[in-house]
Amino acid sequence: MIRRYYQLVASLPALPDFRQTKLLPMSRLRLEERMSLLHRDDLEELMRAERLIAWRRQPVSRTTEEIVAMYDEVVAHNRNQELRNIVDFRMNMRTVMAALRMRRQGKAAPSGRWGTGPYTRIIEARWAEPEFGLGAVFPWIPEAQKFLDQGDAMELEKLMMGQSWKKLSQISDGHPFRFEQVFAFAYKWDILHRWLSYDAEKARERFEELIMEVTSDHQNLFA
Repeated sequence: MIRRYYQLVASLPALPDFRQTKLLPMSRLRLEERMSLLHRDDLEELMRAERLIAWRRQPVSRTTEEIVAMYDEVVAHNRNQELRNIVDFRMNMRTVMAALRMRRQGKAAPSGRWGTGPYTRIIEARWAEPEFGLGAVFPWIPEAQKFLDQGDAMELEKLMMGQSWKKLSQISDGHPFRFEQVFAFAYKWDILHRWLSYDAEKARERFEELIMEVTSDHQNLFA
């Protein structure tokens, strides 16, 4: 297993910071070929988590309840602690952003299962506080709030991507030539691919869609 993953990691190209490159160093097809070398259990776990944390919109038809159920499934089948850490990291981020968007629309504190993770109850209880009392846990909240208020979707997306990129780099650096480094590469590739497909006009459209989603009857809070 270790030897196989050593060879797999050695075959992957270096990934430049998504903010500093204009080209993908590897196609999706080639990436999938590399990922097929993973042990079946690891590949299934990676793909299960990817459905939640891939950097693209959740389908409009997918409700918040369905996303929470997907999260529960990932947790129930999780074997790798670092993979669980990055899933929780991304879902906590989405939960905070959902709360910021709702509050921006003047909505009251949510209740029930509207998000995931240990911070939902804290957010509900401290709804009126600028950072929900979570500034020490999520120091990026003030900057995210600023971009949200300005309608600057590209800077907001870049901020969120940057936080995930940093977390993935830490995981990768801490587990060389292991499954952790492989899934960190796959998820960073996804961020890079998403960023390179972005442009200002689409970013603005996405921002408007996000605002519409939290004010409509069909609320997909994890878009």
